[in-house]
Amino acid sequence: MKHEIIEMTPLQHAPRSTWCEMSEKLRQRLHLPKNLTSLKIGCGMHTVTCTIVFIKEDHFGLSLSEDVLNKLCLPIHSLSLQGTLKNNQQLQLGPVIGLLTEVKTTEDGVRFGSIHEFCKELAAYCMNKGVFFYIFSLTTYNNQQIEGYYLHESEWKKSIVPYPNVVHNRISSRKRERSKEFLQVISDIIENNVPYFNERFLNKWEVHQILSESEHLKPYLPMSQLYESKSSLEYMLTVNKDIFIKPINGSQGRRIFRVKEKDDQTYLLDFTTFSGEINTEFTNLQKLYSALSPRLKKGRFLLQETIQLNKYQNRTLDFRFLCHKKDFHQWKVTSAVARVSEDNQFVANLARGGQIYPIKSVLSELYGKDESRHLRKMLAELSLEIVNTVSLHAGGEFGEFGIDLGLDPKGHPWIIEVNTKPSKLENDQKSERVRPSARSIINYCLFLSQLNGQ
Repeated sequence: MKHEIIEMTPLQHAPRSTWCEMSEKLRQRLHLPKNLTSLKIGCGMHTVTCTIVFIKEDHFGLSLSEDVLNKLCLPIHSLSLQGTLKNNQQLQLGPVIGLLTEVKTTEDGVRFGSIHEFCKELAAYCMNKGVFFYIFSLTTYNNQQIEGYYLHESEWKKSIVPYPNVVHNRISSRKRERSKEFLQVISDIIENNVPYFNERFLNKWEVHQILSESEHLKPYLPMSQLYESKSSLEYMLTVNKDIFIKPINGSQGRRIFRVKEKDDQTYLLDFTTFSGEINTEFTNLQKLYSALSPRLKKGRFLLQETIQLNKYQNRTLDFRFLCHKKDFHQWKVTSAVARVSEDNQFVANLARGGQIYPIKSVLSELYGKDESRHLRKMLAELSLEIVNTVSLHAGGEFGEFGIDLGLDPKGHPWIIEVNTKPSKLENDQKSERVRPSARSIINYCLFLSQLNGQ
């Protein structure tokens, strides 16, 4: 079905409550008969039948009475939306995309956490494509009537919004994603046959198990096992003299320990974000375990061998490949960057003070121009193989992954982490540029919206 971008305006004084006026040019493009007196209009899951008249205007214009706009849950001001004639009898506006995340109101306005600036890019791209985009939360959702925030004249406006044709899940809290409120919202969305992604957080152990089933990916996985007791810690330190201890549900490099066994059988401990006094050197394993044990009871942890990865300017280095789904079968690499840690940090996460560098220049400096080209291609192919494997076996619908990879001095790649909801940096371009990841997310939303007839 072809669509047109329709310039929509509210009618202040309509002869009837359910009234619309359509330009002759739009009527011709939609192939509507001249003698048509009523038209069914839909937006999201809402429909209204209204009286229609055609006016001689040379643009794709549609003016709707306030009553019609209210019944379609659209704002009472001018906007541009795609319009498609369905089954030669209903004008469908939209599609409507809803992004589910946490919403916080402050004195300066509304905030959407770490993805606030990214949401502006999503909204800007949707405006250009004639798509109605809004943000909603677990508290603003109601199966009968949703309150959401849409961008209008560079400000987020709160309003009743149409039920979405597709939902992008960006809830940032694992705890909130397990709440009754979240499960109720998702249950409603499924019951209404609305597609949604990214399904849920995946924990590190779950991802490791999926990837370790692939014979091709095994060589790129560090040795890992669940922390269950002192004996599991002792075993890992016997096999590997240098290990990471990571929370399986952790993110942004938080709450990670690193333990090294020295030649004199003392243990060195380093960590990212823990409050309270904790020693950094222990004369035996029992003393190390006694210090770690209370902290390892706060959730489940993964024990993982430390791979001696190549560094950049004597700092920890890894590579973030952002991958997006194009359709049900194809993924693409949308962007790739090198991440370099802050001095004396053993993780390169930006939340821990890391910095972004161009991947091409970093690899060229470390491995030479010709080898760097080969490595970039190899890392991209490995990222795609990882996302294909995880999305196939994890269950649920995923449309975006952030893949963190490292390289050892010989150029052998290692899988560090797989993120289902990768962090979004503020756009440092200070321009109206919409980055490829924002375009890819919306394009996948548009693909999914076709599933329920939009």
